[in-house]
Amino acid sequence: MEESKTWDLYKEPFDLKLFLLQMLQKWYIFILSFLGGALFLGGGYFLVNVVFAPTREYQADIICYMQYAVDPDASESYATDYFNEYTWNEWIVCDEIQERIAEAVGYEITETELAAYVSTTVPADVRLQTISVVTTDPDLSLAIARCYEEWLPVFAENQRELDSIRIVDSPEQAYLVEEDVRTARAALLGGLIGLFLCCMVLWLTWLADDRIYLPQQLYRRHGLKVLGAEGQEELDENVRYAVADRQNIALVGTSGSAHFMETLSYFQSTFPEKHWESVMGTLQYPEGASKLRNMDGVILVAEAGVDSSALIERVLLFYRQQEIVLTGAVLWGCDQKLLRRYYGTELWRQALHRRKK
Repeated sequence: MEESKTWDLYKEPFDLKLFLLQMLQKWYIFILSFLGGALFLGGGYFLVNVVFAPTREYQADIICYMQYAVDPDASESYATDYFNEYTWNEWIVCDEIQERIAEAVGYEITETELAAYVSTTVPADVRLQTISVVTTDPDLSLAIARCYEEWLPVFAENQRELDSIRIVDSPEQAYLVEEDVRTARAALLGGLIGLFLCCMVLWLTWLADDRIYLPQQLYRRHGLKVLGAEGQEELDENVRYAVADRQNIALVGTSGSAHFMETLSYFQSTFPEKHWESVMGTLQYPEGASKLRNMDGVILVAEAGVDSSALIERVLLFYRQQEIVLTGAVLWGCDQKLLRRYYGTELWRQALHRRKK
């Protein structure tokens, strides 16, 4: 080899520009990942909360005003008695109200069932209280609420802490409890999760990908004298200079492919004064090494997007053992759009074209 330096494939610097350009080529994958995540999470949320939602519930609310009694034995700052929310939630499921409700609805309701149906809310003003009755039957919710309307004033008469209870707002009918369904938010969250997972998978896949896409990767990874890539303006001049004093030149590839034959045809037509020979599949036909040692020059043809660095390094090791010296290397079968965008030539050409117009 022309360079004796040992190149470490795993210490290649991260090429952010190449990464972004290759990710932009896969824009549709990001869109599909977003839509897939949105459909999976948003659709699942919709099925659970809308299509197969639990039985609808109906609520009847009672707002009452309570006049608490004054405790003569208490200190001046705590002269008025009051019940907190916990106490009220215990009172509203007592045996007395259970009996009234059982008579009204025609069947016995246990304390556990009643506690599941009825709840009370005590705001900052403990005199104003809301009692909510929630069941799966609107008539049952309204019937239970009516029982509380009749029972609360009677209940106040038997409690020393209360002077009176007055019903401020009485329900005319039970209303349907609207579920807080946020399908759009669930879909958005699912889309973002899908997009994040897509980015992670593509990132890890890109890190594990050691295929060659740019001519500079041949130099960075293997220390080869790179003459250029298909489509680059400097390729012909670099090849002409490299083989100026050589007549018999061999083109060698890591494996047989259509691109390799295209390369041979290109060099034969571009430099007809030289004698070009091809040796396809170096590792498949290692016996061709003796022929390569007798050639004036040897140019390695790497296929872009196909040949991996591990395979190329294996071929180079074989050439070192066979004492075959490479004249240079070319990269063929390149993605021309990627090549132009990476080196900026496409943007310059577009700008010049617009300027001429």
